[in-house]
Amino acid sequence: MKLTKIFAAVAAVVSMGSVQASGLLADAPEEGTKGNIDLGFVDTSGNTNTTTMNGAFDYLIRVSDPYSMGFSVTGLNNSDDDERSAEKYTFAWNNRYDLSEKDFLYGTLDYVNDYFGAYDYQSGVYFGYGRQIFKDDSGSLSLGVAAGYRINKVFVGDDEKEGVLRGDLDYAYNISESATFTQKLTAIIGEEVDTYDSETALTAKLSDSLALKVAYLVTHNSKVPADRDKTDKTASVGVSYSF
Repeated sequence: MKLTKIFAAVAAVVSMGSVQASGLLADAPEEGTKGNIDLGFVDTSGNTNTTTMNGAFDYLIRVSDPYSMGFSVTGLNNSDDDERSAEKYTFAWNNRYDLSEKDFLYGTLDYVNDYFGAYDYQSGVYFGYGRQIFKDDSGSLSLGVAAGYRINKVFVGDDEKEGVLRGDLDYAYNISESATFTQKLTAIIGEEVDTYDSETALTAKLSDSLALKVAYLVTHNSKVPADRDKTDKTASVGVSYSF
């Protein structure tokens, strides 16, 4: 994905849909619910004709004192000169049950459909144990390890179905009252394919409910079809609304 040449290059990476809630639910509310909506649309014409539409919806629920869950849906669509060049949708349902102040069990069901990615879709279910290393005014750090089962749907040929091990890291650092740095890492080690996701983001509040968010997402699959790249990188910048 590539405002003019410089503007268009920035516009094409305005893909806030790549940013998702953590599977460890470290940011779940103490009570009630909280949500987040990211929307973006860019349309350039003239020497460069590019249209980019993207969005993300995250919703976290404190169901009971020990149990929380969250939903995350994202979408991205990009076209250059009326020809589609990117289309990706994701869904995740995350669950967490606190065993103590620091220990918890977690489960994730996710689905990624990328028409221009290494696979038609990848979907998995995972259950594991997590630990809240710390959570205070400065930020938080959570780690998790899980086992699961995943389907890697190829465009042509036989699908890959495999047992997997998964590791998660969720780190947040409050730089100031209005700025937060976050780093999320996920590693899925499979019998056929290993997948690594890294999401680095900086959020700066513009108001109580509005924020500017800049993020960089990298996804790497160890094994892909012959005509596909192993690594996808997405830079994003946009406005996010929380409620």
